[in-house]
Amino acid sequence: MRDKPLIMVDTNVWVDLYVPGRPNRNDSLAFFEEARRSRAELVFTLEIAQAVFRVVTHEAKRWIRQGKGELSEEYARAIADHAWGFVQDMQEYGTPVGSSTPDLWMATKLRDGHPEIEDNLIVAACMRLGTDYLVTNDTKLLRHAPVAAVDPPMMTRLLRLPSQS
Repeated sequence: MRDKPLIMVDTNVWVDLYVPGRPNRNDSLAFFEEARRSRAELVFTLEIAQAVFRVVTHEAKRWIRQGKGELSEEYARAIADHAWGFVQDMQEYGTPVGSSTPDLWMATKLRDGHPEIEDNLIVAACMRLGTDYLVTNDTKLLRHAPVAAVDPPMMTRLLRLPSQS
């Protein structure tokens, strides 16, 4: 048995960490702070890292275009460098895990309960790894996940329990 819970962190929670102005950002920041304090074992799939890179890059480009009307090659390179920094930072918080062929098989079996392949691949990885929790802000996934799925505020509270610290 592990001393600390094994926690899969979904894309939207990571994005909250890196993109200001998101509605759940403060809750996600509190979760990451508590996870670090309690030395929780966080994991994320390679697909999550790829999605975080894609979303933060898209958001940054959108902000630049709104403010300047155009996106220069220099800004685009700087944004990509910044996004790479976030992916590197993710590895400081947690451990990346690969997906497997059985994960894809399991994801297809889960589609009746939840139609999103990205979410189902994450759930399949949780099942394979035996994670204790999946932390997500996705309300549909919270309702339908066949694994223990909680939002960041609940995970923060769980990490603060005496048996978790």
